[in-house]
Amino acid sequence: MPVEMQQILDAARMLSPIQREGLIAALRSIEATTPSSLRETLVNEIRGKYKHIPTSAEAFMQCKAADADRESL
Repeated sequence: MPVEMQQILDAARMLSPIQREGLIAALRSIEATTPSSLRETLVNEIRGKYKHIPTSAEAFMQCKAADADRESL
């Protein structure tokens, strides 16, 4: 384990239980706002939104284009 990480852990052990809870909340907040977490959340939301569509992306886009054509008439 890197020395810096050990120092952080040692300092965290000296915190009160309330301070530790605050630290944990802050770390979770940082984790939740990292680009990879945001991307993963977005991907999961999109997957859920279109999970009922049994076609490929290309077929879906063709269907949407046909819908747009019909609406423009």
